[in-house]
Amino acid sequence: MLKRKLFLSLALGAFCAFAAAPASGQEPAGTVKTGDKLYDVEVHDTEGNYSYLSDYAGKDGKYLLVLFWTSNCPRCHASFPEVVKYAERYADSLAVVGVMLSDNHDGWMEMYQYRKPFEWPNLSDGELLKDGAAVPYGIGLYPTFVLVEPKENKIVRMWSGFKLDKFQSEMQPYFAPIK
Repeated sequence: MLKRKLFLSLALGAFCAFAAAPASGQEPAGTVKTGDKLYDVEVHDTEGNYSYLSDYAGKDGKYLLVLFWTSNCPRCHASFPEVVKYAERYADSLAVVGVMLSDNHDGWMEMYQYRKPFEWPNLSDGELLKDGAAVPYGIGLYPTFVLVEPKENKIVRMWSGFKLDKFQSEMQPYFAPIK
């Protein structure tokens, strides 16, 4: 009887954890949502200079695509070439900022050197998922993308995970797909 209760409680716990996890491509479940103003977080670049996400929002009248990623995320790496295509094609109307969510500074620097040069500012909040930028944006999956319009700095799109067709469909209302 005790074994059965233990099994049922473990099974129920696993089911609840699985059911609560967002599916790939869904909007993150944090406090920030589409329609809200960009939530500002302090970040630093590879040289240790501090700034805020808001320093990049609406600059030169451009949309801002914030790419939250981590170095050990294969889908993040898979997204980079597509993000580069959009950054280059729409350079006059789209800016990109990458935010590495990790407290592993050495790993971040190794990754930066390996992928250098990024086509966009490479920033970090120096925190993990339980702290920093991940919390208000509800980041549980990598990569997480946040598209911000330039006039009021409001979030117009927010999604997690990377599949080429999903990325293009999320960007399409503002930027035509690139072949």
